[in-house]
Amino acid sequence: MDEFMFRGSQRFDTLQIQLGLVASRSRDLFHQCSEQSKALILQGWNSSKCIELQEVTRKIWHHIIEYAQILHSKVQFYTDPRRLYLNVIEVLRRNWTMKDIYLGFSCFLVGGMVGIAIGLAIRKNDTLTRYMHAIQCRYYLGPESVTVTVDAEAPHYFQDNEILVDVKAASVQIVDTYICNGYGRILRNILRKYYENSKSDLPVILGRDCTGIVTDIGKNVTRIEVGDEVWLTVPFWAQGTMCQTVAIPEIRVARKPKNIGFEGACSVPYAGCLALSALEKSNVTFENAQEKRLLVHKGCTPVGCVLIQILKHWGADVTSTCNKRALPVAKALGSDDVIIIDENDSNSEMGYKSLVKELELREKYDVIILTADCCVSIEQLHNFCRSKDSIIVSTLPCKLDSDSYGFFRRFLLRLYIWFQWRLEVFSGVSLNRYDEAHMCHSALDQLASLVKNGHLQTVVDKVFQPQDIDMAICHIESSDSIGSTVITFR
Repeated sequence: MDEFMFRGSQRFDTLQIQLGLVASRSRDLFHQCSEQSKALILQGWNSSKCIELQEVTRKIWHHIIEYAQILHSKVQFYTDPRRLYLNVIEVLRRNWTMKDIYLGFSCFLVGGMVGIAIGLAIRKNDTLTRYMHAIQCRYYLGPESVTVTVDAEAPHYFQDNEILVDVKAASVQIVDTYICNGYGRILRNILRKYYENSKSDLPVILGRDCTGIVTDIGKNVTRIEVGDEVWLTVPFWAQGTMCQTVAIPEIRVARKPKNIGFEGACSVPYAGCLALSALEKSNVTFENAQEKRLLVHKGCTPVGCVLIQILKHWGADVTSTCNKRALPVAKALGSDDVIIIDENDSNSEMGYKSLVKELELREKYDVIILTADCCVSIEQLHNFCRSKDSIIVSTLPCKLDSDSYGFFRRFLLRLYIWFQWRLEVFSGVSLNRYDEAHMCHSALDQLASLVKNGHLQTVVDKVFQPQDIDMAICHIESSDSIGSTVITFR
């Protein structure tokens, strides 16, 4: 043990000596580096170029001081009150001719007009900012990111072809939940910069349709007047309608039928435009509908309710699927046959087998329209089509490849849309293929005619206040939802 302690003390002493040598050498090295740096700095400071630079700087500084003194003396001379007083007295005492008076008055008038013109040109457009209630998605994190704000900026100006609408009610659609999860975020960010003059895509106001009263119109608006009761719809990438005031292009607005209220009318615009678009894709018209047999999957969704009624008015043979609770509604809307789906098993193997078994018991279809997700794939649904010419159409939002674009493809898309927009400005012809052309006043007028004539009834399940938007979203996602869910702003 003594030997171990002796050797340990020797190693400790050796370590102390080595540490001392290292510290001494480090100190000497630092001192040497500092001396060398000091010598280099002094050498540079005393170099000929540095001396020349110092001399030039000194001369520039002396010139600045000299010119400042001259300017100061001139300002004192020309602003001397005594001198100004004497000049004014001299001008007033002189004999003025009529020519001098006219010339002075003309110069004063021209100078005043030029000053006013310059002032009007450079003045800031200070507009009164107004705020409103709005239901916004602030982040693409799902329905949990939806908030109700009371300080959203209300539209205070609008284009010559736009209409200002005081919103009374707006419907909640499945596409709103898609938007909350980021649906169309890339296109929204790009398109709104050119077509809505907005720099950011967030926050985005939810709602794809609404009803309300026109409060103002642009000078190029011809079909709508102030005070009209209207309904309207907007594409997925635009700002929505769940707010108190919206500014909308005239092409998306039509007069609302007077025989229905604002809340009831909300069940028609967006769902009806999708229904008419699906029928157009299916090649189903008033002339040939009587010869066709159609299946409407989930016939009691907002789109399904409109589809069944239009098809029955046209004389088609309509089969629909729905849950047991919605059976009376599907029958009342005009379904010739109803297939009951157990919502608890709708996406399971049991639900798949049950639906396939029911479809096998029935005649095949000319057209199948999907208004909600189906447990049977598109390929399997072809087994229940009457012929190869039969069509399967979905009214759900289509998948957008742009949502998964990286930086490079996003840049190319932005460049393409910018070029397309410039062509529109130059030619005056709309080239925007993302504008959802079926959502326009012609489709809304067609729906209004059906409502006025009693061929299309409104189906509203529940009406919520703006602060209950989370409950409204949960309701449209549940199996208990029938028809439309509405947010009222009255």
